[in-house]
Amino acid sequence: MLKAVIFDMDGVIADTEPAYKIATDELLLEHGIVTAEDYQDQFIGVTSEFMWTTIIRDFHLPMTPDTCIRIIDEKRAVYEEMHGLHPLPDVIALIRRLAAHGYPLAVASSSPIEEINRIMELFQIREYFNAFFSGTDCENSKPDPEVFLKTAGALHVRPEDCLVIEDSNNGLIAAKRAGMKSIGFANPMFGNQDLSAATTIVTSFDQVTIALCQNLFS
Repeated sequence: MLKAVIFDMDGVIADTEPAYKIATDELLLEHGIVTAEDYQDQFIGVTSEFMWTTIIRDFHLPMTPDTCIRIIDEKRAVYEEMHGLHPLPDVIALIRRLAAHGYPLAVASSSPIEEINRIMELFQIREYFNAFFSGTDCENSKPDPEVFLKTAGALHVRPEDCLVIEDSNNGLIAAKRAGMKSIGFANPMFGNQDLSAATTIVTSFDQVTIALCQNLFS
């Protein structure tokens, strides 16, 4: 029975992925590195620490993960100042609709809690959520289910009664491993993600009705 809904943040609530990708491409290019178009797809949904540890290993970068993360945050901030940061279309209406029906909501993101707080305040949606969990709260990054299991615990709901909304292969595998139903959002900016672990897939958030969510548990 559906009792709670857990949202990923990047690429689901906030359209942050383009800025991260551009910033990463710029940093790698400064070191003479050009990656395959789909190289970064593997990192959607994981923590920045895991991502940069892997990239440093793959390309023998003479940097630390912390240094890379700091540089990326600076580059991303410049991009967002120029272009703005926006919610995904129709996701705010979905959040309000679920909250109006009395479902506890949570954010379970690989981003740091400071970034989660920033997005909640920027989009003025904090009031709709009951819990927030960051990848930095966990020992293991998605696709490990740790962040989702901790979120279910904070909501006092069994994992099998939770619905996860995700846009990444890593996040959907984590939800499945947690024993949760999931909606895979086929983000048009990142069409190469394998969403096969999702219970169902949508291409826009106006397709996510209360009836659809409830029917996944019937």
